[in-house]
Amino acid sequence: MKIIVMADVVGSSKRNGKALMNDLKAGVAKVNREGGHEILSPMTITLGDEFQGVVKNPQVAMKLILSMELYLMSLKNPFKLRYVVYEGDIQTKLNKERAYEMLGPGLTAAREQLIELKSTKNRFKVHLEDKEQTEKLNLMLVVLQGIIDQWTPAQQKVVTTFLELDDYRKVAKRLSKDATAIWRRKRSLMIEEFNSLRNLILKTANPKWELSL
Repeated sequence: MKIIVMADVVGSSKRNGKALMNDLKAGVAKVNREGGHEILSPMTITLGDEFQGVVKNPQVAMKLILSMELYLMSLKNPFKLRYVVYEGDIQTKLNKERAYEMLGPGLTAAREQLIELKSTKNRFKVHLEDKEQTEKLNLMLVVLQGIIDQWTPAQQKVVTTFLELDDYRKVAKRLSKDATAIWRRKRSLMIEEFNSLRNLILKTANPKWELSL
């Protein structure tokens, strides 16, 4: 059984295609670099607005998604992704260079779930063999989406700067804002709650096993 990650852009048809593709390529390259040996088959753009890959365990999948979400928030024209993390069988040999030319019921099921996700308001869906882990992660991801999706692009810039600098005075200087106003913004934007939720998601996704090639 393998941990498959699939994602696509929400509302891609309404965006500038060239700019979207450039930003998506940069994000995919970023998470592949960060994932290193924990990514078994690198995230690969398979269609104009979709990518897929295979990772060692659920925690790596969550790290990848959280990293991509922060990257998207840092963009000049941010967009949203919807994600599926699916534990299933891949019958062909893993492609270590690109997530192409692989077949199996796991990949088919993951794509079906990604299509189904388009008819809902949710952007995240996890399906693992461990049912309890699956339920907990899906509940947490609903809350994560609720926090992230309420931020405006301007607020997202404040959030990503806070996460980088972790000091309201430094954030205020970077953004040329009043320090007191930035301190209040940290509370109103629920940045500490967001950080706590990120840590909880990663702990819940802690692998009980790891795949080997």
